[in-house]
This record gives sequence, C-alpha cells and structure tokens, in this order.
Amino acid sequence: MSSLENIKLLREKTGAGLGACKQALAECNNDVEAAVTFLRKKGLADMAKRAGRETKEGRVSIKVSEDGNTVAMAYLGCETDFVAKTADFIGLVDKISEYMLQNPDVADYTKDEKITAMIHELAPKFGENVSFNKAVCWKKGEGCGVINYYLHSDNKKAALVELVCDKTDGCCGKKEEVKELARAIAMQAVGMVAQYLNESEVPAEVIEKEKDIAITQAKNEGKPEAAIEKMLPGRIKKFFKDVCLLDQPSIKDNKKSVQEIIDEESKKLGVNLKVTRFVRF
Repeated sequence: MSSLENIKLLREKTGAGLGACKQALAECNNDVEAAVTFLRKKGLADMAKRAGRETKEGRVSIKVSEDGNTVAMAYLGCETDFVAKTADFIGLVDKISEYMLQNPDVADYTKDEKITAMIHELAPKFGENVSFNKAVCWKKGEGCGVINYYLHSDNKKAALVELVCDKTDGCCGKKEEVKELARAIAMQAVGMVAQYLNESEVPAEVIEKEKDIAITQAKNEGKPEAAIEKMLPGRIKKFFKDVCLLDQPSIKDNKKSVQEIIDEESKKLGVNLKVTRFVRF
C-alpha cells in the first residue's frame, strides 16, 4: 500500500489532520496501526468508537430460515464501491449466505471449498481482489429466545443479536416484542460500533493498552502522577462505555445504558431478558 493510501486510511480511522497523519506514519515506519496508537497518545485521535469500522468496500448479506431460528450473515469485500453494487457481486454474496443457511454446521465458512469455488468462478469478472473473511451462521440456543439482526441501508454494516429469557413458553407470548428489542440492540451495535458485549469480554491486553495511552496523554499535558492515578479509573470506565454494547448510552435514550433499556423492557414484558451474544460486521 502506498504512503498516500496509508495517509487516507489513517485519517479515516482517526480523524486526525493531514500533517499529523504524515508525521505519525513517518515515526512508525508506515505502519497504520502503530500510527493510530501514536496519534492517540498525543491526544490527536479518538479511536474507541472508530476502531471497528471497515474501510474497504463490500457488501453484507443476511439470510433467515423460515422458522427464524437460524440466521446466516456473510461479508464479501472488494476494492471499489462500483463493483460492490454490481448485480454479479450482489448475487454472489447472496448465494454464499444462502449456502451458509442451508449448511449451518460448517466450522469455518471462509475455508469452505464450495464457497471458495463460488468466489473463484466470478472473481475474474470483477477485475478486483475479492476477500471473504467474515461469516457466521447462528442457530438459536436451547430454551426461549430469539435471534434478530439489523442491516444498514448501505449493505456494508450489520449486526446479529441473540436475546434469551427465563420463560419456556415463547417469551410468555411476547416473541414479536422481544424480536423488535433484539433488532434495536443490533442497530445500536452497528451505529455505535460496539466491539464487546460487556467489560468482562474486553481482553486484558486491550485494557492495558488503553491505560498506557491515557497515562501518556496525561503526562504530555503535564499532569502530576497523583492526578494521573486518580483519573485513570474514570478514563477506562469511559472506554468501556464507548466499546461495550451493554454499557453504551442507548440510541433510544442516551441517559440510559443499553442494559438499563433491556431491564426496563424485561419488566414491561414480565420476563428476564439477557443478550447472550452479538456480532458486528
């Protein structure tokens, strides 16, 4: 990738200025991810909400079984938006997701020979590199619950959410309401770029990296050690609110967290609802 392309990518990821991006890449041997950290330590980038965004072109396709208990989601990448909008490309990613829906027990779809053959058959027609590295097929777990999704209008961003409850009779007759809540949570995951379900899912090395960035920023601002120690827990808490789905301020009511909205809906419906998993492309 050329330096100009790296500069563009770094600006998209961080929102930092042209000069700052050039300097960061020069300091980091043209390594984009290292440059992101470099800019954050200088306080020139807010990456918490941007970290999960894809910059390449492509398309998401989602297929659902008739009973709603199995959902397949596939992302096929390409180099340009022009190719992503062609009928052949759209048809290919839809064909892949339909195959996944019919074969829900494949361990790794990105290595499946039949999908690989589908891609190899059409890829030369596109005249671009085509990547397939994101694919999930969920079957509803045991007990009462639903899977639902949100697919953004550009077909480039989507999320799946599974909600379960403590009832055994179809969410106490409130399945449609629970499905709608699951869709709203999936929309939250897409719009607010959720990366983890809750604090316990954030890897220790990610937390340590955030602490290092916060400490470096504070030192650059001339804050004393005692002040840094006091502000660190609050800074990490803010990071969790940015990247953890259940901790994020709800897009429905930003004075409440997503978990608080779930708790309110649970009380209204007379069930105990819990998000067991989500995935965002």
